[in-house]
Amino acid sequence: MYTFIFLALIILILTLPFSLYHLIVAGLAIAQKNFNRGIKCMFMGSILTMLSLFLHFYMPIIFEIFIPIISLLLWIIGVILICYGAYWNDKQKGNFKKSHHIIRITFAILLTLILLLI
Repeated sequence: MYTFIFLALIILILTLPFSLYHLIVAGLAIAQKNFNRGIKCMFMGSILTMLSLFLHFYMPIIFEIFIPIISLLLWIIGVILICYGAYWNDKQKGNFKKSHHIIRITFAILLTLILLLI
């Protein structure tokens, strides 16, 4: 039992900053009146990933069968939106750095695999 709690805490420590970072970045860009497609995608993706984490860790056990599937699908859609939004935002700005996007996609895939294994 303690192993599951410890594993859940480690996963939250890894996934929550990923979602919060992109939510803060997109929120600050929206506050500066930057409404391009990349920022909107990052904002929506980070909201979906936060909702996914909430569903995955805080929903009651009544919905034990369907919630992990829905949560994982929301996570995957949110991560895809975040990665696409960051890519589109850098293309629009003109300062595209391929290495940043490779690191972001690799980290997103690793987090998705970790969530899949729980």
